Amino acid sequence: MPTPPVTGDRAATRARLLDAARRSFSGASYGEVGVREIAGGAGVNAALVNRYFGSKLGLFAEAVGDSFTIGNLLVGDRATLGDRLARYLVRPRPDGFDPTLVLLRSAAHPEAGAVLRSALAEQVAAPLAAWLGGADAPQRAGLVVAVLFGFTLTRDVIGAPALGGERETLMRHLGAVLQRLIDGA
Repeated sequence: MPTPPVTGDRAATRARLLDAARRSFSGASYGEVGVREIAGGAGVNAALVNRYFGSKLGLFAEAVGDSFTIGNLLVGDRATLGDRLARYLVRPRPDGFDPTLVLLRSAAHPEAGAVLRSALAEQVAAPLAAWLGGADAPQRAGLVVAVLFGFTLTRDVIGAPALGGERETLMRHLGAVLQRLIDGA
């Protein structure tokens, strides 16, 4: 993707830095991505990362800030949540940003991992558990999250050929597994 021309617009520069950071952190771990790489992807000087975000960690936190939100997926019939989650996970990502890959690649880093665990708990696990309801809702929500990230790890990081097949088939099977957890069956 060509880098847009540099302008004096602070909001546009911040947006370009966030976009470049999201792409970079989707492709490599927090420790492997450098401030210069992100700034280069945004077409700006690396010093602007500290100026606008305070640090690389500040940029990371803002870049992934609300990327795990599943609230819109919780709207609709309970009987089809597994399908909605599967479709969300298997869909193409034309912008190059995949929050599940960011989590998988950077969760082991002490500082980045803390940011990611907090975002995941607040934006996915807790809302899902509240939506599911019942005494075992936190465990079922945790298992749903584990299946989602396990699928992404196996398909996108490890590159398992069995999960590289036809999307509709993958979505149907993944949706059924998720729905069993949602239903508590």
